[in-house]
Amino acid sequence: MFNLKVYAMKKQRFFEELRLKVCVTLAVCMALLLNAPFLGAQNSTIKVKGVVNDAMGPVIGASIVEKGNTGNGTITDIDGNFSLNVSSNSTLIVSFVGYKAQEIPVAGKTFFTIDLKEDNEMLEEVVVVGFATQKKVNLTGSVGTATAKDIEARPVANAVQALQGVIPGLNISNSGNGGELNATKSIDVRGTGTVGKDANGNAFSSGSPLILIDGMEGDLNSINPQDIESISVLKDAAASSIYGSRAPFGVVLVTTKSGKSGRAQINYNMNMRYSTPIKMPDMANSYEFVNLFDDAEYNGSGKHLYTDEYRQFVYDFMTGKSDDYIWGNGSGGKWNYDYSANNVNWLKEYYRNTAPSQEHNVSVSGGSDKMTYYLSANYMTQEGFMRYGTEDYDRYTITAKISAQLTKALKVDYSNRWVRTDYERPTYMNDDFYNHILRRARPVRAVYDPNGYLMSDINYIGVMRDGGRHNEQKDAMAQQLKITVTPLKNWNIIGEMNIKTDNNWNHWEQFVVYSHYKDNPENTYTALTSANKDQVSEYSLKTTYLNPTVYSNYNFSLKEKHNFTVLGGFQAEIMKYRDMEGARTGLVTTDLPVLNLTTDADSYTLKGLYKNWKNAGFFGRINYDYNGKYLVEGNLRYDGSSRFAPGNRWGLFPSFSAGYDISRTDYFKALNLPVSQLKVRVSYGRLGNQNGAGLYDYLGIQSLTSDSPNAWLLPGVQATPQKGTLATTPKMISSYITWEKVDNANLGIDLMLLDNRLSITADIYQRTTRDMIGPAEAIPNLGGISTADRAKVNNATLRNRGWELSVQWQDKLKCGFSYGVGFNVFNYKAVVTKYNNPEGLLFNNHTGLPGNKGYYEGMDLGEIWGYQADDLFMSNREVDEYLKKVDLSFFKSSDRWQRGDVKYIDSDGNGKVDPGKGTLADHGDLKKIGNATPKYSFGINLNAGYKGFEVSALFQGVAKRQFAMAGAQYLYGANYMFGGNNYNFKEHLDYFSAQNPGGYLPRLVDSSTKDYEANAGYNTTRYLLNAAYMRLKNLTVSYNFKPQLVKNMGLSGLKVYFTCDNLFTVTKLPKQFDPETINQVNWIVGGSNAAAPGLTSPLTQNGNGRVYPMNRNFVFGIDVTF
Repeated sequence: MFNLKVYAMKKQRFFEELRLKVCVTLAVCMALLLNAPFLGAQNSTIKVKGVVNDAMGPVIGASIVEKGNTGNGTITDIDGNFSLNVSSNSTLIVSFVGYKAQEIPVAGKTFFTIDLKEDNEMLEEVVVVGFATQKKVNLTGSVGTATAKDIEARPVANAVQALQGVIPGLNISNSGNGGELNATKSIDVRGTGTVGKDANGNAFSSGSPLILIDGMEGDLNSINPQDIESISVLKDAAASSIYGSRAPFGVVLVTTKSGKSGRAQINYNMNMRYSTPIKMPDMANSYEFVNLFDDAEYNGSGKHLYTDEYRQFVYDFMTGKSDDYIWGNGSGGKWNYDYSANNVNWLKEYYRNTAPSQEHNVSVSGGSDKMTYYLSANYMTQEGFMRYGTEDYDRYTITAKISAQLTKALKVDYSNRWVRTDYERPTYMNDDFYNHILRRARPVRAVYDPNGYLMSDINYIGVMRDGGRHNEQKDAMAQQLKITVTPLKNWNIIGEMNIKTDNNWNHWEQFVVYSHYKDNPENTYTALTSANKDQVSEYSLKTTYLNPTVYSNYNFSLKEKHNFTVLGGFQAEIMKYRDMEGARTGLVTTDLPVLNLTTDADSYTLKGLYKNWKNAGFFGRINYDYNGKYLVEGNLRYDGSSRFAPGNRWGLFPSFSAGYDISRTDYFKALNLPVSQLKVRVSYGRLGNQNGAGLYDYLGIQSLTSDSPNAWLLPGVQATPQKGTLATTPKMISSYITWEKVDNANLGIDLMLLDNRLSITADIYQRTTRDMIGPAEAIPNLGGISTADRAKVNNATLRNRGWELSVQWQDKLKCGFSYGVGFNVFNYKAVVTKYNNPEGLLFNNHTGLPGNKGYYEGMDLGEIWGYQADDLFMSNREVDEYLKKVDLSFFKSSDRWQRGDVKYIDSDGNGKVDPGKGTLADHGDLKKIGNATPKYSFGINLNAGYKGFEVSALFQGVAKRQFAMAGAQYLYGANYMFGGNNYNFKEHLDYFSAQNPGGYLPRLVDSSTKDYEANAGYNTTRYLLNAAYMRLKNLTVSYNFKPQLVKNMGLSGLKVYFTCDNLFTVTKLPKQFDPETINQVNWIVGGSNAAAPGLTSPLTQNGNGRVYPMNRNFVFGIDVTF
């Protein structure tokens, strides 16, 4: 019988003999020449066996390595056993994660029973902080961490997804159009950091944290997740102030994997994914639709829109009694598509049920005591849900890292990380597509006409499939060189140079798509959904980021109890941008859509720009601890920015923190409690934010418009008027703006007990952003300066208060079963405490007043103002009696009120319902009815393992959050139902009528009437939804094969796993709303995303169907280590 183990041993022996034969003769001759007396005294090789246990029983996967020969090692099997051939007088090194490593002399023995002791100094865990690492036990700032294991447990498309729900205080939300393949996640630490805006309400400030990948600014959405070793989130000023103005709202430090000394290790990881859309609404059928549509018309005009004959015609086709689906004749020889009788579920027609993807990752690492290396390559490809035109997303990454200890005093590290992303979709799959996707796609409308041609006037299939492609390609190259000189013990001088270049290229072409006439189908005309001309566009952006840093650190101890670490350095940043854009209509051929093959001389775009900014900063830090009990840290950063005028460029930003580890005191140890750490932390510091300022606000800039018929600057006054360059009035110079100042205060406690099985971390904090850039005082229109061009000033303040709690239990039973339960929750509230709004205008999106773009003192970000309206009028008699007491004319005239309308309550008791002046002093019946910012955000982690099997689950969600359905995002359909008078979802069947007086929705009316605005256009308590949710973000089941079996296969490790993302969601929201994509914005009464501050999401379109759906992923993978 073939013995795999014997074969492997013979194979290994063959290569060893092949290598030895080359040098054996030389070795023997040299030994004879030197007359070495020890030739006969060589050490013999013996086979040692043993078992490794801990307090609970056998340890699976413990490492046993022969000291001095790192290539000779093994790991324990499922019963804790091992065997290894070693030299008779060698030493075994036994190690396992969470336990103290042991060195055991062999001394001729052949069997060992080894008891591992838990590393109670898990507290000695090292955490990456600014420009250094620190023992977790010595941290005085607020730092959250995630390890490679946390990320590997969730095979996701990008690393941001793996962090959702893992670290308290880290908010992760969707950006873009929902779940599109190239959609990224936005991140903030501890909520909104600034509302700094210009005079026109446009946001300039960024409240996002600084993302550093191995010390260089980078993109967490594009990095290969399998390259990540650990992630540290620095939340307070004490933790992040060393980065100064680069990090006013926290830092996310990503450390990637590096090589380790020992034999070369090759890892291959592959997974296959199948995605399905989630939270897709159920569409009404064609017969339900025509009845709904007809009811709306009848309620408004008293006339029916559809005849009984047409409705029967629709019903007969839907039930299969008839094959005819065209009713009557259209105009101009076209089809009468508005009166067809198909029964099409357009969401299922546009979106596929499944989309495949796959990912492959290979890495090689190893090295010696002098040099280590790590190489990895990753490829991921994803397909989207679009049935017509399709979309694809591909990511390629290559990472190379090398570290060389050239001499005892000189070490060199170099890394290179390259990322390419390719995204392709139909050109027509843009915001306008989501706006119209169902507005034109009523259930009765057909996909094809009776001649077999697409009905492209009423659906987007033709333009999606044949209307051209949109391509995006992004290349990012990050190179890092680090030189460390150690002239004396514990003194390091480090020089770093980081260079990052990004080259982004966008191409799109748009082709005319045609519809076919009814009677002469060979004749065509431009479809209503199509562009009027063929066109092509090219856009290119190149950015170059340079970041030199020089710093030095030194640590020393006095009397073995007083420990000091001192750090100081200089850092600079230079960012350069250049872009170019060209577009033109009139393509000669659609087979080669390039600018050179366009002919239209009048319809074109040609533009480009160049800009840059620079920062410089000096920084220093000193750490002191007394015997691990008393901890003190001070940071100082002195930053200058090119964004401010001379005299305002430099800012000094200090921070201070202290800690007291009670568990290390003698009196506490005498209590003999099961507590290994009880540390209290406190910190305070100030950071600077420059993002509120434009790159050149302190300069006078005059805009020039070329080829203008109204030119006065060039070519000048001539007898015959000519086109020339138009010079506009320059904006006001903001010469006095300077840093926004972010003050942070934090109080925290770290507790570990019961042999480190239970850990608890809690923090409370206040972050105040002062001198935010806001609107200056109004100036007379006679000055010729537009509102948007007014000067900016530092005149606003935002206060953010909150708390965080993280609890983790991890245990292992004697039988070998391990399990863990983790829970984290956080809360924050951001309030504007100062803002230039002398009138006290409210944030009044969809309240009936003009959209207010600003803030006011005392505003709670995310607040929803609306009217008390809990019921509908049940009868016309009730309407008449109510109107005798309450004036509702603000919404519509008294003769238009009917049963089924929303019943507004006179909250202020003055006999009428209106918003007053929309100010704090006079807001009429408006009141705060909810808040779109979650009061609580939480994550729950569960895990269990036994004999190689592991199961983990992650739940994530929010609580105490509201969502206002004003503007008919759900009520009727205009906006949420994609514009127009469309009633397409099953949920819209539950409307008030004589047959359904208990209907949830108001009576149906035409969207062009005041009736519609009164019932659907305003925030009300009746249609304020509970937007809390809990989602099973990830469920993973994996199996690690037995070490002995894996070894017999010639492998070091083998794992298979199955995982599912977004498996289910618990929420009270209607089915068509995904809780991760909703917001409170619509445009029915003046609201818009730009006009509404404090949103939970930047999306302007909400509800599945109005955005690209989120997905549920089923993943199967394999992880092999050679």
